[in-house]
Amino acid sequence: MKTFKNKTLAMLCLLLCLGGCNKSLDVTPRDKYSNEIVWKNVDNLDLYINSLYGALYMYAEIEGVSLTDGYADIIKYSQTYMDTEHNRINMRPSYLSPASTEALSPWATTYEKIKSLNEFIIDAGRYGDKIDAKQLQIRIAEVRFLRAFLYHKLIVRHGGVVLRVDNEKLDGPAEKNKKRSSVDESWTWVIQELKDIAEKLPESWDAAHTGRITKGAAYGIMARSALYAKKWNDAIFGARQVEILATAKGTYMLLDDYTQVFNLTHNKEIILASYYQRLTLTHDFDRYFSPTGDMERYGGYASPTEELVSSFDIQQAGQWQAFDWSNPLHASDPYLNREPRFYATVLYNGADWKGRQIETYVGGKDGYIEYFDGNARNRTVTGYFIRKFLDSKPKDFIQEKSDQYWIEMRYAEILCILSEAYAHMGDYGKAYNYLNKIRNRVGLPNKPLQSSWTAYLQDLQKEKICEFAVEGHRYWDLRRWQLAQSVLDAKRMHGVEITKEDTGFTYSIVDCDKADHYFPERYYTVPIPEFEVRNNTACEQDLLWQ
Repeated sequence: MKTFKNKTLAMLCLLLCLGGCNKSLDVTPRDKYSNEIVWKNVDNLDLYINSLYGALYMYAEIEGVSLTDGYADIIKYSQTYMDTEHNRINMRPSYLSPASTEALSPWATTYEKIKSLNEFIIDAGRYGDKIDAKQLQIRIAEVRFLRAFLYHKLIVRHGGVVLRVDNEKLDGPAEKNKKRSSVDESWTWVIQELKDIAEKLPESWDAAHTGRITKGAAYGIMARSALYAKKWNDAIFGARQVEILATAKGTYMLLDDYTQVFNLTHNKEIILASYYQRLTLTHDFDRYFSPTGDMERYGGYASPTEELVSSFDIQQAGQWQAFDWSNPLHASDPYLNREPRFYATVLYNGADWKGRQIETYVGGKDGYIEYFDGNARNRTVTGYFIRKFLDSKPKDFIQEKSDQYWIEMRYAEILCILSEAYAHMGDYGKAYNYLNKIRNRVGLPNKPLQSSWTAYLQDLQKEKICEFAVEGHRYWDLRRWQLAQSVLDAKRMHGVEITKEDTGFTYSIVDCDKADHYFPERYYTVPIPEFEVRNNTACEQDLLWQ
């Protein structure tokens, strides 16, 4: 599906198309679109709906320079002041505040999108009589999904939010001052909304509309929302509906080749994604995150940490082992015989890349530099580069830009949700059954069954790090598990400084932060922006942020 990112562009295309096809439309004013045109037929309406998919794209981390994993322990940003705020938020106690909230949460833009979605839902009741009732129901469900998706993102960040969800009329001046719903009320609305619309959505779309919202996406985001809300039965119900689509109908599956999940467009593991198309809709992921040896002055904005790299197992004498630098056999050739997800996620010294080998050793073409506060150079400060989501084909990514897709949800996450929810219910047999499906896909053996939450969570954490690195899960997982303080606060992350010798390479583990991370109790919620509290007097700031 070609997705337009703003309503103006979509309406312009609509008017040009209709005007070129039917001269009788010349009387239509050119300065604004007409509801009569938009709601005339399904094709016209779909152009309008395409523009509303910008709600999905605004949270696609591939769009810009900010990866939320960079606020956690697995990605390190190389510079301090230029285009990103990760190092300032991570290590400066006074930086994150109600005045700087938008670095972590685009509150204002999200509510603007919600207003546009509400307008569509209300207009459907006024002008939708010319549209086939079943087709109209599907399109209203699409838009309601997008609205629920945006609220999901806000609640993950802020806890309770201001719910503006009237399907009959827009909030006006009389509703300007509106209090936040509680966390439970907010999640309950999202979960029920997604459950209500799921059966109204198709299981799949035809080839011309591939990429639009489906029943599986609604149940999937419902399940994820329920997991955050600690509503385990709802999480299991939603995830099981997706599992049924996979097992009974073949709609979804775990791909045999993990690498193809990120290289094969519209593959069957994907449940919800943002798609791009050169030249009409592109992004700059390669420009920001490619190895710096690909093109002078570009790439290297952020790098995998050693905490991430050491999470991937290594095979020795036919046995899979946790990687350990203190093991001489591991340290002598640290990037040989690692598990498959490592090679799909990380570019390391000696990795084959675009007809050459990566050189992250000191002085190499992609060489390591030491991080320091105030650094303005985009080079690896950990000895690694991101591999996942990069385009492996040689190209001029400055002129051509990038068009890889962003995966918001895939079937592996559904299996993780089922695993975690069953563990919370005390059914560790089912929990490990689902967790091991993910491991078995990449050729790893089953994890031994543990019968306590603490032991299970250690296994789950490692699998999620290896499975979903760079996909925007880690930071939010640490927060909802209430582990962010123990993992991040007063801690430093690491990289590897590699020196080239006549006989090979030497590896030294280095501090890549040069200062402690800062994560106090109040960071478990992102503060409400000060402009919202000022303009909406009924909206109260969290106590810890007052």
